[in-house]
Amino acid sequence: MLKTEKDRIYTWGVILDCSAPYYNEKSANYQCTFKLIDDSLVGSKSKSAPEYLTATMFSKIAAEFPSVIKVGTIIRIHRGETKKHKDQMILNINITRKAAWIIFDPYDGLTPIAQKGKHYTYTEKDKAALKSLRKFVKEYFEKKDLEGMSLKDAEKKKPKDFDTICYVLDVKAKGKEEKVKLCDGSKIVKLSLPINRKGAVAAQDIVHIRSVNIEKGGKEISLNEYSSVLRIPKEYAAAKALLKELQGPKVDAEIKKELSLVMDTKGETTKLLKKNAKPISLKELFAGKNIGGTNKVHVSVVDVGPKDPHDWICVVEKKTGKQFKLSEVFSGKKAKGPLPDGMAYYLKMQFFVKDKSGAKDSNMYTLFLCTVEGKGKEFIKLNLGKEYPSEEEYKNLKKVYKMLTRAWVEMDLVVESVEASGKQPVVFIVDTELNC
Repeated sequence: MLKTEKDRIYTWGVILDCSAPYYNEKSANYQCTFKLIDDSLVGSKSKSAPEYLTATMFSKIAAEFPSVIKVGTIIRIHRGETKKHKDQMILNINITRKAAWIIFDPYDGLTPIAQKGKHYTYTEKDKAALKSLRKFVKEYFEKKDLEGMSLKDAEKKKPKDFDTICYVLDVKAKGKEEKVKLCDGSKIVKLSLPINRKGAVAAQDIVHIRSVNIEKGGKEISLNEYSSVLRIPKEYAAAKALLKELQGPKVDAEIKKELSLVMDTKGETTKLLKKNAKPISLKELFAGKNIGGTNKVHVSVVDVGPKDPHDWICVVEKKTGKQFKLSEVFSGKKAKGPLPDGMAYYLKMQFFVKDKSGAKDSNMYTLFLCTVEGKGKEFIKLNLGKEYPSEEEYKNLKKVYKMLTRAWVEMDLVVESVEASGKQPVVFIVDTELNC
């Protein structure tokens, strides 16, 4: 393809990088540019061989472009054409006229991620080509680093635009945007993704961001129309290098604190103190199975009530069992003073959860934590004694809230169901210790 101009080319390639589709007023087309590689180009001994083949895709309709989300995505191109441009051969893929494409995951599956058109052919020759390219992807990206400027260098040098590699700390929906918190080993920044980019990244992803700008004194980065955000699989050398850097001794304390909310959840989120609790689905549990007994459930937390950790801590009068809010005990002269004799702190919360045990159940369920009688007291440990809860204690509880409600966090719990006067059973968290 690098030698002569040809038409109606059928070829395979690996996407090293690509832009987002953008509108070119001169050609009155949407277009998208790709950097394509394969083993023939990377393995070439010719000094004149480029590092990658530049391919440009054209269409009158923006929706006709492939949605590429990973570095190393494999593409099959139909009816492309090579053209000489500035002494180099490039590949043009004009979808409006005749061209088509299919994309495959770098690692898995014989079914395409997406394709142009409803039908495509897939022969034994294609199967062999896909297998060969996946072998190339594995060998190439497990050794090859990717280009990217550090966020700290970008803050200092203020380039017009730059590429960077970052770890995704958090993603929050806000109106028609997603607010993304990112970091590398040098800095934390925020990025706003518009509605047409929503879902492009998730927390714990490592991403290569092409053509971004540093903004607001280095606190934010912004995308251009043609900027792209591609995930870097954890097996790639670039991902491993960033993870090693983030876990190194020179990482700033603020970055370490943010990472602790994410990376610590890779281990066991909870420790079960009752080992022989039998697994059960939430649907079975709330249908009344094993009322009065204990079971193990596997859940994700959608939200916690009350949302404010200040409202999780309550007070009980030991002799009468009467329960109070903090504001009812600590007021006037007693505001923020020591707890009166005969009283004790306890936790009272609700967890709105979904079943993650493998059951196909999209319902939301409510689990309770109430340590007034001592049950469940191991779940979140309070170190209050008689003192009024400190701001440090509330900071720890806020950390718990953040960790529990992150979308990827799942946990095992021991629960006890109690009959509630003929209604659905009330289910309490017991015999479980939270690792946080």
